[in-house]
Amino acid sequence: MSRELSQHHAFQTRCLADLGVVSWFQQDEPVNGAVWLAPNPWQMPENVAVSSPSMPIPELDMEDETFTPHQPSVPVVPVDEKQKDASVANLRRQLDAGPEVIVEDLQPIEEEIAPIQAPVAEVDIAGARLPMPVHLCAYWLAEQLLIITDLPRSFADQEALDKLSLSLAKALLKQDISAWQSAHFQWPGKLTNRHLMARVDWAAGGFEQFIANQLDAALPAKLIVAGEQSRAYLDELNEQHPLRHIPTANVHSLPQMLRIPELRKEAWGVMQSSFSS
Repeated sequence: MSRELSQHHAFQTRCLADLGVVSWFQQDEPVNGAVWLAPNPWQMPENVAVSSPSMPIPELDMEDETFTPHQPSVPVVPVDEKQKDASVANLRRQLDAGPEVIVEDLQPIEEEIAPIQAPVAEVDIAGARLPMPVHLCAYWLAEQLLIITDLPRSFADQEALDKLSLSLAKALLKQDISAWQSAHFQWPGKLTNRHLMARVDWAAGGFEQFIANQLDAALPAKLIVAGEQSRAYLDELNEQHPLRHIPTANVHSLPQMLRIPELRKEAWGVMQSSFSS
């Protein structure tokens, strides 16, 4: 009986045949057979001597100075504990004689877990006088007057705020205001990185860039700072900033003037005294 075996079974049978096993059992009846494998295309012919180039074997010159025979390792002699203690004690006495020498203890160091207090950075100290979060509004009117005012978070009466700003500019400049613009500054605004939200340098830099975008390289002749938050951010600017050296009037915020009409008269008096000198 003959049958075709798979390549895997044929290889196993060939290996068994090389070991001398030429029959195997299937159920209860012995089965004999021969395994035919495809010829190996790279198989070398039999009874052919393989020629390989003979490499000359260099002879070692035993008298050569570069040749060093193997030396047996020297056994390590253990140090006596008494001699070690005496050496350490002598070394300590010698080092103690010179007070200018700082020596670490030779005994194992036992570390204790202690709370680490990080030094407070100067930026954090400055943050105490810079309010966060903040909402400001700037008015640039007739390229002569700059108004920076605080705004509450829930403020929504922008039209009334614009009318009050135009009225102040018209009264101070004594002319009709035809060209003006306004913009809002919020910090942190859309910034969500908690490591950057409380950075005073970022907030001050953002406010400085906000003012520069409004003025567009121009310099106002008069400045009205309305509110404590606006004053704090303006004080955070560099001493050499141009806004620190122009006539300035510090008054209440414009939303407070809208809510309390008496504050308008008080603000008008402050503006007259600040800009008349």
